[in-house]
Parts: sequence; C-alpha cells; structure tokens
Amino acid sequence: MINKALEIWSVDPNAHKNEIARTTFLKGKLFEAMDKAQKASIALRVACRLRKEITKEDRDVKSLTMEDFDEIVAFWAR
Repeated sequence: MINKALEIWSVDPNAHKNEIARTTFLKGKLFEAMDKAQKASIALRVACRLRKEITKEDRDVKSLTMEDFDEIVAFWAR
C-alpha cells in the first residue's frame, strides 16, 4: 500500500513533495520494524532531505517523528 501511495504521489513530485516525504518516512519506520536497517536508513534519509527542502529546517533524522511529518501535510495537520 505504501508503494502504491508513493507511485500515485510521484505523478507530480513537486506538487506532492509533502506527501512523498511523509509516506517515505512511514516506509522507513516500517522497514525499521521489519529489522531491515539498510532500507530503513535510506528511506528515512530521503524523507529527512525532502522535509528539509519543504521546511528549511535542518534536523537530524533520528530526532524526527511522525508528528513532524504530519505537520507538513495539510490534511494530517488538522
């Protein structure tokens, strides 16, 4: 389901950068739960980079939470 969501958001990556960042973060957390450390690390770094592009806030990937990504997606921030 996560891959399908990323596929949909990727139709227009500039318009959906917020959603891509949040979904990629979720994917990274899922990889962590599955003990796939290398895949998790890559996904979380990508999510962190995308979030930095959006917010201009430079944060360490380990300090970020789901709430940090919820804030950048209007629907989830309500």
